[in-house]
Amino acid sequence: MDEEDDVIRDLEADNKRDSAYVNSWDERMLETYKLLKQVREPGARGEYLKDSEKAEMYRLHKENPDEYTVERLAKDYRIMRQRVHAILWLKEMEEEEEKRLGKPLDDSVEILLDNFPERFFNSHDREFHVASLPYKPDFKVMPEGWDGTTRDPDEVLYEISMKEDQMLYEEFLLRLNFNKKKVAGEVKCHKYSRRRPAEGWNFTVEKMGPSGKRGGGGGWKFVSLPDGSSRALNEMEKMYVKRETPKRRRKILPPFK
Repeated sequence: MDEEDDVIRDLEADNKRDSAYVNSWDERMLETYKLLKQVREPGARGEYLKDSEKAEMYRLHKENPDEYTVERLAKDYRIMRQRVHAILWLKEMEEEEEKRLGKPLDDSVEILLDNFPERFFNSHDREFHVASLPYKPDFKVMPEGWDGTTRDPDEVLYEISMKEDQMLYEEFLLRLNFNKKKVAGEVKCHKYSRRRPAEGWNFTVEKMGPSGKRGGGGGWKFVSLPDGSSRALNEMEKMYVKRETPKRRRKILPPFK
């Protein structure tokens, strides 16, 4: 009787587990529908990469980061540097999650996208940023002796695009590093973390330069401690200062907007 009870108990446990798996398909299909709706947005992606290619990219960078840099991976896989950073961070988080769970993650959606990429993506040859220039007359008074030649408009567009791409890349790195610290719990955003410490607050003070100017005009920032002493900014505080610094440039829009 004990053996029969064990068999029945195992069957009931298997039926319960299988029933829960089948009942979860409605929610899984809804999540898949939302994901596929996002990836079908036109202009949002360039070269499509399979999940196996992303895993290979992460493996190469992890084993030899000096050789397989972000710039080289972006060139080899024909994608933007911002996307390389995002893929490396995603694969790093997936690896940590698999170690925590002790089993591989569910990759059914990735398998579906890898098998039928043409149904969901408008793939292009490669990714690159193209500046959106205003199409309006630009009249200039040319110097005496001008021979009538002008610069190639495509060359001008390429130079402006490269400058904007570098600005967007640097701003992306600032936001990415901040988000990494936020996910790691180093950025305090809960109301209890903003309570006054027992020893008192630390204040960031900006000292004016010799000409009474701030920032690049000669001023600098430091931290004033509750006991009256001061110290230089640490890496976290420098990151906050960079995020708060206004970016004096025109708004950069993607070309498909």
